[in-house]
Amino acid sequence: MSNFFPNLPVEDVKTVVMSTIDKEILNRVEALGIEVIPSENIQCLLPFERTHTDMQIFHYSLDEIFVLNSCEELADKLKPFFQNVYLTQDSIAGEYPKNVLLNAVSLNGMIICKADSLDSRLQIVISADGKKILNTKQGYTKCSTCIVSENAIITSDRSICKAANGSFDVLLINSGHIDLPGTDYGFIGGCTFKLNKDILAFTGNINRHPDYLNIKAFCRNHNVFLHSLTDRTLTDIGSIIPIS
Repeated sequence: MSNFFPNLPVEDVKTVVMSTIDKEILNRVEALGIEVIPSENIQCLLPFERTHTDMQIFHYSLDEIFVLNSCEELADKLKPFFQNVYLTQDSIAGEYPKNVLLNAVSLNGMIICKADSLDSRLQIVISADGKKILNTKQGYTKCSTCIVSENAIITSDRSICKAANGSFDVLLINSGHIDLPGTDYGFIGGCTFKLNKDILAFTGNINRHPDYLNIKAFCRNHNVFLHSLTDRTLTDIGSIIPIS
């Protein structure tokens, strides 16, 4: 079963779900001794979103995860890790916001999301659990949110910053400067994940980002250090999501 809350491993991560299209990043993750469960390829999505993990799964709570109903093979692979693996009630579609059914952040007992874009079953569970929703205009919420700690996030999206301010310490950075082949630029959440409680990993070289010094200082303030997986420009691969 999952042994940590969503996005917040305490010890070294052993298993992640991620896109395996970018072989250099995949190899660097596996070189850390991490087992990789590949995301699926969803043909109805835009080409640069088809393998993005943050479009396909949502780690909701300690032992609960939501998976797109079109990703049954992935759901089966996740069953050994979670007590409850839920398939979405709604079906994903290519056009926004029908493509962001699970693109949300579960952090410190709260859900950051564009609430009216979430899957119907997920909305029912959130309501039943009485979880606080921090509603944002940005449907690509997980893509756009880098989780630093249980109390801190980084984003380039002003609506996420506005929604989360007061509940979390938020660092607002410049948009862009993150590669996402097929579109103008990617997002900070899609190129980061926690390796353990103390280390935040980046798919590329964080030193190349114009906000590097602010990011470094912000993370150090929350006792988190930075690790670059490659020497390239940061690349949005649709999040790397730790599950054990």
